[in-house]
Amino acid sequence: MKKKRKKASVEKSKENVEFCLGDAGPTKYKIMQAIAKKYSIYEATVWLNEPLESLGGRSPAELMIEGELERVAALMEKPDGEFGL
Repeated sequence: MKKKRKKASVEKSKENVEFCLGDAGPTKYKIMQAIAKKYSIYEATVWLNEPLESLGGRSPAELMIEGELERVAALMEKPDGEFGL
């Protein structure tokens, strides 16, 4: 019997955005979807393009271009104070 794969999902409540990467790992689409649900267009743009000290001076957008989606997803799981805004 084949094991059913866990599906990726994004859910938003009043104060939090929770996302599950499922069995396949993070995708650019799912990361962008989670950011869009949590922040305004301006805030999302600032966060994506802001070089972060915790990333060695690189921005989350640069990491996504380089294919380091797991690192960007890990940043999103931190509390707001550590999310960069």
